[in-house]
Amino acid sequence: MSDVTGPIGPQSKKEYEREYQQSADLFQRALDQYHKSDNPYQRQEFKDVMDQAMQILNEAAHGLMRKELEEQNRKIAKDYQNFQKHPKDPDSLNKLSRDLDQAKRSV
Repeated sequence: MSDVTGPIGPQSKKEYEREYQQSADLFQRALDQYHKSDNPYQRQEFKDVMDQAMQILNEAAHGLMRKELEEQNRKIAKDYQNFQKHPKDPDSLNKLSRDLDQAKRSV
């Protein structure tokens, strides 16, 4: 993604929105598989995917220049940190999943 300094055109906006949605979906799928897996190597791979998806979510929100998406990303990042500390806690998983669903709907 390029660094955006001014208004973006409709085509770029659609691309950022598509990337945001795809990244939120990818994060959700990796989270689901991470939660199901007992293999520590697989779990590390899923964590890497979630980390990369989080980075793309942040870049897309910045590119769209939408503060509400950036705020949503802060919630997701906070929930993700909490989930990493307590991966077996169903509440941390559910909160992260809800925020990801909300992010997908907000674009």
